[in-house]
Amino acid sequence: MTVFLNQELARKIEYGVVRGNRDLVEAWNSSGFSTTVMTKEFNHALAIYGGAECPVNETVGLGMFSPVAESTIEEIERFYHANHHASVIRVCPLAHPSLIELTRQRGYVLNGFSYRWILDLNSWEPRCEVADSRVRMAAKEEEMEWARVVAAGFADVDAVPVDQNLDLDRAFFRMQNSVPVLAFENGVAAAGGIVALGDEVAALFATSTRRSYRKRGLQTALLDWRLRFAKENGATIATIETDPGSNSQRNAERMGFRLAYVTAELVRPAQS
Repeated sequence: MTVFLNQELARKIEYGVVRGNRDLVEAWNSSGFSTTVMTKEFNHALAIYGGAECPVNETVGLGMFSPVAESTIEEIERFYHANHHASVIRVCPLAHPSLIELTRQRGYVLNGFSYRWILDLNSWEPRCEVADSRVRMAAKEEEMEWARVVAAGFADVDAVPVDQNLDLDRAFFRMQNSVPVLAFENGVAAAGGIVALGDEVAALFATSTRRSYRKRGLQTALLDWRLRFAKENGATIATIETDPGSNSQRNAERMGFRLAYVTAELVRPAQS
């Protein structure tokens, strides 16, 4: 059976992103970390601000369930501008047309694209009979090790400085309904990722590999393990987000994912 993209599926995927970000914020702010995250809700949409350099500073889910009012865009802008940050909105192409029109009128500019991929788990079958033995679920006491591995991969290094703030990575690890996973090479933790389950959808994210351990099939092994886990635990669809033309995109396509749609990041600079 082929899963076809429509408004209902797009809403499920985008609301899954909103739910995941909400869970991330809850884990972050309830953990007693040195940093906190601010949010604002807008009718199934969520704006996040976690500091000047936080990679999840954006509004997601806007326009998926109803038209967007100009007053909502104004609230989003006030939320970010109060923190001296650009107003950032992630736009799904199946969002209500009012979102495009309002952001155009208010001077938003295109800042980049991301791909959202889907995989029908009902018809997906692993290529190998058993999962790669290098991959397993991370234990609770491995939180810091997992966080350091993932942070190093995203920083394109083998190890992050001992004093680097890992609040975001540790919040990923602690998210409700998420399962952190580690991949090992010769007994060394070399890569990691997350699979989060909700509404029969499995979201795969926070996947990275330490620089010296790339091109050894670890990302593919992590994908395979998480897809098996998701299918065994009742998920019918898996989703993943990648940068266009990235190695992650190629690995996802090899695993059977197909492109659902392209999201656009629209930005309005902070007003002085």
